[in-house]
Amino acid sequence: MSSLSKYLALEGNIRVLALQTLISQLGFGMLFVVWQPYILSTGLTIVDLGIIQSVINLSTATGLFVWGPLSDIFGRKRVMLLGHASRVVAVLALVISGNPVFLYAFAFFIGFSALWMQSNPARTALLAESVSNEKRATAYGTLMAIGQGTSMVMASVGGYIAIVSGYWPIFAVTVVCETIGITIMLLFVRETHHTAGANGREVGSRIISNLRPEREMMPLYLMMVIMGIGYGVGFSLFYGALTDTYGFTTFELGLMSTASSVAWAFGSIPSGKLSERLGTRKMVLASTAAALITALGFILFRSFPAFLIFSVFNGLDPCFWIPNWTSIIAERTPVKVRASIFGKLDAYNRFAGIPAPFLGGLIYAGYGFTAPLLVHLVFLLIWGYMLVKITSKPKAVT
Repeated sequence: MSSLSKYLALEGNIRVLALQTLISQLGFGMLFVVWQPYILSTGLTIVDLGIIQSVINLSTATGLFVWGPLSDIFGRKRVMLLGHASRVVAVLALVISGNPVFLYAFAFFIGFSALWMQSNPARTALLAESVSNEKRATAYGTLMAIGQGTSMVMASVGGYIAIVSGYWPIFAVTVVCETIGITIMLLFVRETHHTAGANGREVGSRIISNLRPEREMMPLYLMMVIMGIGYGVGFSLFYGALTDTYGFTTFELGLMSTASSVAWAFGSIPSGKLSERLGTRKMVLASTAAALITALGFILFRSFPAFLIFSVFNGLDPCFWIPNWTSIIAERTPVKVRASIFGKLDAYNRFAGIPAPFLGGLIYAGYGFTAPLLVHLVFLLIWGYMLVKITSKPKAVT
């Protein structure tokens, strides 16, 4: 057992976060599938849903700019806990009411947590500092395997529960499980970045200065902007559009999400090990190839079985991307500003994506289901070319 834990990098904080991820995803694995159909069930349209997603992107970008510097100033653990607490507040807003005011409150807090379909920079930095460089991709892969393995099961369960019992049981389970996860982190996670803190003026100055991109990393920021627009237009409203265009049920959406999670879960650990052998560059390029196959599949085919098959490639995209891209960035940034850089890169991605869901909704309303995906495909080709150029250069010195 100890040899298996060592092989999977399940040591110290990674072991604690593995347990927390497992418990939290029991709820969020269901919520991810049903939140868009739930909002449409309140009477809002796809365009309205696009506005809500834009609010999520705006608040996410804001959170990313804030959490990174705060983590570098005050330490990783307490900032990470605040991010997870924001997720609890977000889901409570859904529990309270389907009124648009509370839907926008959900959008703000789920985005501000910087833990909605991404990782808070404080959490990312803590993970990077909890293992050695050579085990970093494996540790990320292990945690992703646990998270997506749980989602693999809970996505279909959530789709079925939404049909049989409605959405409220899903919201309740999500709040309870996330609260348990926060308690586990509070008690057992060890701080990896001890600092003396700072006064209010220094904190404000640090956050403001954090808005400026580093000149030597400008190509990375530009690529993240292009990705933010492409994914935002193509996929922000994807489940809602499937429901609106093809009449897919929440159970069918759950099966698609499960297919993605299966690929993500079972591919995560091998992806981490492959990166140790082949290098992170080849693995992020494999992610781009998976993204191309996904986009073309969703554009060219119409049947549910076809969507189910290409959902597998949709899961391989982040499976190959996240641990390897994170390792690439970690190798290029010093510890004292690492969380800030992680957050800032994601923030530029999210800021670029603020109008993207609204534009995607307009494109969908005017030209149909495949039009947003075609826009995504064009942007995918652009950032794929940039990725080849960026990763072929030596590591930047910051």
